[in-house]
Amino acid sequence: MKPGIFHGMPMEEYLAIRALSNGVIQTLLDECAAAAWYSSPWNPNRPADDTKERDAGSIAHSILLEGSRAICEVIDPAAHPAEKTGNIPDGWTNKSIRAARDAARAAGKIPVLKPMMAEINALVDSAYRFIESLRETEPAIYQAFQAGGGTAETVIVWQEGDTLCKLRADMLAVDFRLIVDYKSTSMSVEPSGWAKKIDYVGAAWYRRGVRAACGVDPDYVFMCGELKPPYLHSLVGVDPGGLALGDEKVGEGIRQWQACERAGRWPGYAPRVHWVELPVYERFQWEARNGVDADGIPYDISKLFGPPKEHPFSHKKEATP
Repeated sequence: MKPGIFHGMPMEEYLAIRALSNGVIQTLLDECAAAAWYSSPWNPNRPADDTKERDAGSIAHSILLEGSRAICEVIDPAAHPAEKTGNIPDGWTNKSIRAARDAARAAGKIPVLKPMMAEINALVDSAYRFIESLRETEPAIYQAFQAGGGTAETVIVWQEGDTLCKLRADMLAVDFRLIVDYKSTSMSVEPSGWAKKIDYVGAAWYRRGVRAACGVDPDYVFMCGELKPPYLHSLVGVDPGGLALGDEKVGEGIRQWQACERAGRWPGYAPRVHWVELPVYERFQWEARNGVDADGIPYDISKLFGPPKEHPFSHKKEATP
């Protein structure tokens, strides 16, 4: 595979490219080189990433960004009742519906249950309305989603020394100055809360690829959608400090990968004892359970002040002689 910019490349073809990707770099930095190689296209036995939320996100991407539903196979649970009871399955819970799921996978499609497809459709409809609302407030982002304003699922392949690298951008403006990364999630997309989930390494990786291929430093924005009613959306930008940190991490990840390539070794965790600090919450939970707060003060008030004193206005009942 030679470096370049490619449009319309199927996901299966992209995944097969033997090149370093954001996901592999993330695994290398968060775990170890052995785990990174295992998840890479160099491993012919790498596992498929087909979790329920990932599948829903892939389908939403295909509909919203590419305008196609061909990626999915909608399966109606009502068409697969249990043999003995006739009960309608809730999920992939009987042989018939699992067989339909497996047949869809074998055909290269993503199987999705009819109720989940209804949620995905609602998410996409909400995304269209949200994009329309950006016409005045965020014209550059709005324009990227209009015909001629941006390209979806753009593949960029570039070289880092002797290492081939790749990315697949959700939405890339035609002037290459903006990348919009669409994220669907079952969690809240309230902007301040999303700050804890920002993928700084991913943002830096995508900007690095665009810079290498196009000579442009693009802005990077997450468009986040909730895969639950009322299917809210938000926009979250990545600040310069976060991008700088991401660049540092990406650079280190590439150096580590290349060192492994040269050595022909992909080590796991170091063969020694790793001494880890006691998490603060462990001590707090133990002391709370034993009636002591974080400052060592007993919760039993009688231990602080002694037994309660008689109220000055109380009267003792005289004993009957």
